[in-house]
Amino acid sequence: MGYVKPVAVLAVTLSVGLGAAGAECPADPVRVRIAHVEENRFDIAVSAPGSQGAIDISWREAPGTQDGQADFLSDMVFERSDGVVVAADYAGYGTWQLPGDSEARWDGYRYTLTADHDRAEWNIGKEEIAYRFDDGFYFVLQSVLAVSYGWGDCQFDVRMIMPEGWQAVTPWAEVDANAFAVSGLNSLIRNLVVLGPDLEPQTVTLDGLDVVIISESVFDEARPAFAEVLRRSLAAYTGIFGGVPMERYLVAFGEDDMNDGGAFAESFGQRLPAPFREHERLMWARSLAHESLHAWIGIAISRQPDAELQWFTEGGTDYLTMKTLYRTELVEADDVIFMIEGQIRRFLLGRIQSGPVSLAEAGENKQENRTLVYGGGALFHLLLDARMTELHGAGSYEAALRSLYEADDRRYSQARMLAALDARSDGAASEILAMLNGPFDPFGLLAEIDTAGLATAAFGPDEILVRFAAQGCAGSRDAACMPDFLSR
Repeated sequence: MGYVKPVAVLAVTLSVGLGAAGAECPADPVRVRIAHVEENRFDIAVSAPGSQGAIDISWREAPGTQDGQADFLSDMVFERSDGVVVAADYAGYGTWQLPGDSEARWDGYRYTLTADHDRAEWNIGKEEIAYRFDDGFYFVLQSVLAVSYGWGDCQFDVRMIMPEGWQAVTPWAEVDANAFAVSGLNSLIRNLVVLGPDLEPQTVTLDGLDVVIISESVFDEARPAFAEVLRRSLAAYTGIFGGVPMERYLVAFGEDDMNDGGAFAESFGQRLPAPFREHERLMWARSLAHESLHAWIGIAISRQPDAELQWFTEGGTDYLTMKTLYRTELVEADDVIFMIEGQIRRFLLGRIQSGPVSLAEAGENKQENRTLVYGGGALFHLLLDARMTELHGAGSYEAALRSLYEADDRRYSQARMLAALDARSDGAASEILAMLNGPFDPFGLLAEIDTAGLATAAFGPDEILVRFAAQGCAGSRDAACMPDFLSR
């Protein structure tokens, strides 16, 4: 089990997620310099005159390291406000501080980054941390760039100093060659960047959103297929929510043994097996469409507190991804059956594995309770969509999601989320969640799913069968028998 630094989690939730209301920025802008020195070494320097307190990276333990992401940072020094340079005190768990008086001021700091992260086994996936990207480097900056978590609302001047022929591909506005203006700490550290030679990014423009696609060379021939999934799914999401939450979005594809991905503030990274195989479209397309949907559900519509609505954002993203892939003709009806069977199986196995915990409680350790979080959340959204369609007609579920996105305050607790959805579903949202959190009753759950125009059967929690049973059908794989809330 990976250990996540409690202090960092608290700081990111309060300072980055909420924008650190009222916090003073030490400089306008804070200056960040990332310089490639040689091979896998980078010098990183930050100038923020008048600062005080600790600096942090996101930290978690990992096999192959002694101290998680902190293994790769060395020679950390602070420049005090009196001009004296002193070695930093390391407090553990990816936290450094100025020696002595905790209230003392400092003007900046610098350190060496050795980008050797591939030697570790990151249980959340390397796309959430860092890895070699062909002859370049992929970084999620919260894992390599130490910052003060009190800089939530600050502006940042970020410059990459690199060899001739290299470029920096980022989700930010470029103000000069490899120089970027970044607004807010969340945008700075909760994003990926790729640095290196011969990157050849491709830009797809859709309804005011520039999607920048970059891939390792092994996927060069697959880029048109990736771009087509993005075009169709993003167009559908823009229609559902009535707009885009950002102007630029970076998508990076890297090679690995399995399909998975990580979503960030204005970017996401996906890993998948190579060579690219078209018959695996369902797997990689689902991951790609899922991670891109997080720009709306999970980032724009955000969780406060974070753990409490992991089930809603992760499971809801899984469900709406499935529905969107089908409605945009990227997958077929048989694929929908396969995915619903998987959602049911995940929930049932998750209840067995995680024990008597609610979906909100399961989110406190999402990695350990992954099947319950994703499966339970997906079934909540499926049942809510079915109920709302029955009560208020086609599109009522999507209209409810759009109302969450269009709210002045898009940070939701579970109570506020349920109140908003109950008002549009005649209380169905709370009823469905209570059923999913209630006593473990697999056959009662299947009976409830059957009321949504599906026909289910089970031989244990790991063997689930789903058929379509609407439009007068007794149970069929035929798309003509699909219930209205799912059909094209």
